[in-house]
Amino acid sequence: MRARVGSMRHRIAMLAVLTVGFGSVGTIAAPAASTRATTSSIDATVERTAPDQLTISWSAPPGRAVTAVRWGDQPSDATTPLLDEVEQTTREVVVQDPSPGSRVYFALVSRGGDRTIVAERRLPLEGDPNFRDLGGYKTSDGRTVKWGRIYRSGSLDALTDADLAYLEGLGIKLVCDLRAPSEITIEPDRLPAGVEAVNIPLVDDSVDPVAIREAVLAGDVSDLGKPGELLIEGNRKFVTDFSDELSTMMTRVTDPRAQPAILHCSAGKDRAGLAAALVLLTLGVPQKTVMQDYLLSNDYRAEENERTLVSLRALLDPSEVEVIQALLEVRPEYLQAAFAAMKKKYGSIDAYLKNGLGITDEQRARFQRQMLEAAS
Repeated sequence: MRARVGSMRHRIAMLAVLTVGFGSVGTIAAPAASTRATTSSIDATVERTAPDQLTISWSAPPGRAVTAVRWGDQPSDATTPLLDEVEQTTREVVVQDPSPGSRVYFALVSRGGDRTIVAERRLPLEGDPNFRDLGGYKTSDGRTVKWGRIYRSGSLDALTDADLAYLEGLGIKLVCDLRAPSEITIEPDRLPAGVEAVNIPLVDDSVDPVAIREAVLAGDVSDLGKPGELLIEGNRKFVTDFSDELSTMMTRVTDPRAQPAILHCSAGKDRAGLAAALVLLTLGVPQKTVMQDYLLSNDYRAEENERTLVSLRALLDPSEVEVIQALLEVRPEYLQAAFAAMKKKYGSIDAYLKNGLGITDEQRARFQRQMLEAAS
């Protein structure tokens, strides 16, 4: 192992925290860092292309051309005019953020009066690049997950005062922190006043987050196995060994009195990734879409990951960098390992939700009625 320098301590320490999570997203061509929300047959995305500039893009079938764009600070209140007339052939508009520093939702009004609600998927927080909304995804039966109800994120310890003000505007009521107590001690969350924080640790007893952190700081990755092996096995264990914890998480986050809610771990990619997948699967979002959401962590964490890898390549052997890169990323095989474990032990993913997590048919139907918009 080549010598390392003290300036790497923070990045490598942050990297070590990722290894404890075992659960978020992977690396394939995922949707743009934006949204995919429809309450009609229009597919739309919103992407922040500058601090105060947003690009709204959409595709519409014949007879459903977008004729106007409205906005508001709640999906139900997106009625303030932004663009009163949109050319029938237009498929993209660039607009100034109508309310900088706070969450905005857009309504694309189509010919006939249908409204498609759309928003940024990733929220523009300085302290966490992987904070995002689970809204906007379409279910197998054509309904759409409501925006602004359930979010997923990484550690919230680095939030700025502006970030806290932004979160306060979301009206967050509950935070389900999936990290180990030792992780929370090192990086305690910063939250708006009045938010209930519940710790539901998703950490195997055989895994000591602090020990992993110390090993990586010492440059020893020998106990982390082959590239990706730790996260593949971790996702299997989530299904086989953490049913009680995941059941508790689902009970809390599906309670409408606790929403809006945040599910989070250290990097927002592993434990939060699996938790988000369970929420979306329970709502009836197709497995392919769930995987796409999981893999978005690679897009949102790309800059931070690359900065870490550039430094590591100058300090470590290639084989060691490969092991650490696998921990930084999310890969399809990680979440697929969880899906496979569900099917192996319970017969199907639906059976796992029902028999493994205890979500009854009535509870699932109620959650769907609460969280889904009917297709128009």
